[in-house]
Amino acid sequence: MNGDARTFWRTTKLTLLAAATGMLCGCVALPKIEPGASAGIDSRSTAAGRVADEIRTPGPWPTFAGIPQAPTDVRDAEAWRAAVAEQQADGLYVQRNAAQSTWSLSATEAFAAAARAEANPLGLQAPTAAEMAESEAYARALRKRATPPSSPR
Repeated sequence: MNGDARTFWRTTKLTLLAAATGMLCGCVALPKIEPGASAGIDSRSTAAGRVADEIRTPGPWPTFAGIPQAPTDVRDAEAWRAAVAEQQADGLYVQRNAAQSTWSLSATEAFAAAARAEANPLGLQAPTAAEMAESEAYARALRKRATPPSSPR
């Protein structure tokens, strides 16, 4: 080995040794974790007593054995791919059928006339002001001509 390679390997070994030492020292210096140790308890809270009890007697620490089994009723990747493709196809179908060019507001007067004819088959319409005045004049004339019945004595 030449001098450069020897220097490289010495430097690498020293770096790895320093990193391992730093990690070991960091693990040793970690304080014990106490849940809720630094948190204050609001004495006005309805749960203050229970919180204090839980802090005094914490439950067991979780273990890897407590991890639940993977579910078996989950879709596989191919089923997800098919569901996504179906959803995207449905989205494109809706976009195409709801596009601006799929409908227009033409021939609205003809549509309105047909709807009016269907709603009023007899052709009835509200009386005009002249027709109402004519009806009032006719009613006045009839009232004037009317003779009251004779009184029964």
